[in-house]
Amino acid sequence: MDTTENKNIQEGAPTRADRILVVDDSDGIRDTLSITLEREGYTVTTTGDANEAQDLIGANRFDLILLDVKLPGGIGGLDILGTIRKQYSLLDLPVVMISGSSESDTVVAALQAGANDYLVKPLDMHGVRARIKTQLTLRHFKELNDRFLRTASHDLKKPVMLMLDIAQQLKEHCPPGTAMTGDDHSSLALLIESGEYMQKIISEFLDLSSIQSGQFPISKTTTDLGAIVRQAVARNSGYAKSKDMTLGLKFLSDLPLIVADETRIMQVLDNFIGNAIKFCPAKSRIIVTTKNDGAWLVCEISDNGPGIADGDMDKLFVEYAKIQNRPTGKEKSSGLGLSICKELILLHDGEVGADNNPGGGARFWFRLPITTKTSKSCS
Repeated sequence: MDTTENKNIQEGAPTRADRILVVDDSDGIRDTLSITLEREGYTVTTTGDANEAQDLIGANRFDLILLDVKLPGGIGGLDILGTIRKQYSLLDLPVVMISGSSESDTVVAALQAGANDYLVKPLDMHGVRARIKTQLTLRHFKELNDRFLRTASHDLKKPVMLMLDIAQQLKEHCPPGTAMTGDDHSSLALLIESGEYMQKIISEFLDLSSIQSGQFPISKTTTDLGAIVRQAVARNSGYAKSKDMTLGLKFLSDLPLIVADETRIMQVLDNFIGNAIKFCPAKSRIIVTTKNDGAWLVCEISDNGPGIADGDMDKLFVEYAKIQNRPTGKEKSSGLGLSICKELILLHDGEVGADNNPGGGARFWFRLPITTKTSKSCS
């Protein structure tokens, strides 16, 4: 077996590489497909053995399989296809058959057995790339649809029911011409809060889906990171004060300019600062720091709260991951914020991470590449 994993598909690419398994008894075809597809950014695994192919499919998750109809030994490509279709649907795992025969009976047999498409040797690599892209696009749309259904079922159903219940109560308690009571105003505030929560969930879901489909709008301009950081601290000061916390700022007065999308960097800062406030107890101190680290500008959000549990470190930037810490003010979370932040920083060719401070508390950070030596005062 020849396995090649292209770890640097596109430097700073926001999504993982699609994994493709190539099963063909020809060394030349395997090598040609592997080289061509890796250049397109895919992670490619190849084998010419039917038994090994079945083992690979059973032990790994692939996004698409290119499968030769005729293979040496007693197991053919259609046999493997039949096994695949017992476990995966056409959209869950696309299979494109490869054959030296273009006879209609062979093509029909493959499609009836559950093949998504059919390629005839000698392979036209332009056609191969186009067909693979089509099948993976359909698969990604299914993933987005499944994810939205899960989101609607788990995160949107409850607030919708709550909003309808509140609206019904207000309708009964406040007929036309009746003044609203204090309880009615509280109910109205909860109705608005629930609506804003739903809006945030939908917005973050659409952001993540857009990023992962490669359609997310990024508008980079020459940018003063220090100014964005100061604005983010000012925007979140009221939130920190409402929870009896101190939000401070330490930044260099002469930071180099960077090329970035100010709105998206602000989105990351709002999330990191907001999370620190959300998960820290009263009297906590949160410090936002900027640094010049050679070829990078670094921004850190540090607190003296409970810190990050060891078992949660690998979950922090994973969508919908559940962590042990809970918001101290009963705030709600969509479970997507940090994963979106990571993708946004990757879109800027940057890096993101988190760790615990030696003296207690957590530190979230990101760094962005400096693209010019010109400096600008942030005072």
